[in-house]
Amino acid sequence: MISSEVFSICYDLCVNGDKRGPLGASARATTATAAAAAAQAPFRSVGFTLSTTGYAVAKRFRQILAPLALEPREFALLRAVAAHEGASQQALGERLQIPASRMVGIVDALEARGLVERRRNPADRRARALHLTAEGSSVLTRALAVAIEHERDLCAGLSTEQREQLLDLLQRVVEQLGLAPGVHAALTER
Repeated sequence: MISSEVFSICYDLCVNGDKRGPLGASARATTATAAAAAAQAPFRSVGFTLSTTGYAVAKRFRQILAPLALEPREFALLRAVAAHEGASQQALGERLQIPASRMVGIVDALEARGLVERRRNPADRRARALHLTAEGSSVLTRALAVAIEHERDLCAGLSTEQREQLLDLLQRVVEQLGLAPGVHAALTER
């Protein structure tokens, strides 16, 4: 186990660098000891923890949506269509920050499965309004139920206050990264 003093030295050198100039023999030995101890200790960092947790949560979410033949990005779009029934494909794509070329593919796939339909927009003949079909509404209802259960499972070890605190802290990280609130970063990739 790494001592708190050795970890502190190693962490300080990693984060701040050595501002005292070249390391003397004693400092090099301490740094080498800290590095060796850190290599044996479990890696503890916000970035790593968010990355590995995000991967596991996303993998599990894909698995629970699979019986509904739904991908997470399709679930996100179904939710957006339900929340903004009749909005244009372009408006929903902008709201979710989905590039137009990707948006067309997702909507095409959902339309082919009979979950959404494009209708003429009475206010703009060039635009198509998106609407859920009866089947789309049914699939979304079932998907929301499994998503809520997934969230309950994830947070089973947290009190309501702890869950809210975690969300508040994660929102700070989201803001630091310059991500749009409520928009999944993977959807924005071209």
